[in-house]
Amino acid sequence: MKLLFDHMKTEYWDKKLKEIKDENEDLEILFFDSDEDKRKKLKEADGLIGGFLTEEEIDIAKNLKIIFVPFSGVNTLPSEKLLERDIIVANSKGNGKVVAERAVSLTMSLLGKIPHFHNDMKKGVWHGFSVGEKPHQSWESIIDKKVTILGTGSIGKSLAKYLKAFDCEITGYKNSYNGEKIENFDILTTDFEKAIEKAEIVYIALPLTNNTRDTINKDNINLFKNKYIVNVGRGPIVNEEALFIGIRDNILKGAAIDVWYDYPTKDAMYKLPSKYPIHLYENVILSPHVAGFNEKAIQYSVDWCIDNVRNYIQNGEPKNRVNMKLKY
Repeated sequence: MKLLFDHMKTEYWDKKLKEIKDENEDLEILFFDSDEDKRKKLKEADGLIGGFLTEEEIDIAKNLKIIFVPFSGVNTLPSEKLLERDIIVANSKGNGKVVAERAVSLTMSLLGKIPHFHNDMKKGVWHGFSVGEKPHQSWESIIDKKVTILGTGSIGKSLAKYLKAFDCEITGYKNSYNGEKIENFDILTTDFEKAIEKAEIVYIALPLTNNTRDTINKDNINLFKNKYIVNVGRGPIVNEEALFIGIRDNILKGAAIDVWYDYPTKDAMYKLPSKYPIHLYENVILSPHVAGFNEKAIQYSVDWCIDNVRNYIQNGEPKNRVNMKLKY
């Protein structure tokens, strides 16, 4: 098998690629050093590690049978072309527990007013009892909160586990439900309005698909009156204009967001994350899509990806196969 590596290399990747190569003497791992070299190697590749391919590149890769995506999202791949070619896509869910950790951290920052208090204290401005403020003017605890998690996959499950330490009542919203129990969830439902109704904090941990895009939109944003939202799924799951309306019109109590709408490019490294002035509001915490990007998260994702490769070589099937019609 010829496996083309098309991802950011690290020492840990080098270590794990060597391991899988040592286990399989017939495995040849290909690297490239230019766009032209990549096109040449694509013609040879049976499999690819990476998450960004164009339709043109897939057309070049005549022998390609499987793509091992080293992260969870597959919305960056041309699904129709992959389905047409019957190319397997295997994603990596190993970093879910770290993404969930970031979601809890964002919640603490938002409800705890940590950046706000920090920035004020740098200017000598105090809050709390020492300047005569009342308790309701201070920060807010997440203990005993009613929480809804949209998405009960690896991120959602880890998030529920962490939040149980704060005695939260947890509702899980999922696409289909056959009565199964999921640990740490008090309620499971496929009814969106029911899931949102009593929540004080709503976490978004869904994949981006045709069905989940604009899950929260201008027609239903008022369901989120006086609620916090924390998005570690994908930006467009929340309609961009609806998010701004929710913040501007004081529908939302606050928002903590790690996933966005506008991202830097090689030609524009400095860029605001939305076309709306969301960044100007004090009840918004901004995070630059790093929930799954630290050393621990990368290691978990690499391990999962290598397990996908290993299973495919041994059994002809990866550990985790994506349904590209559903995109998860």
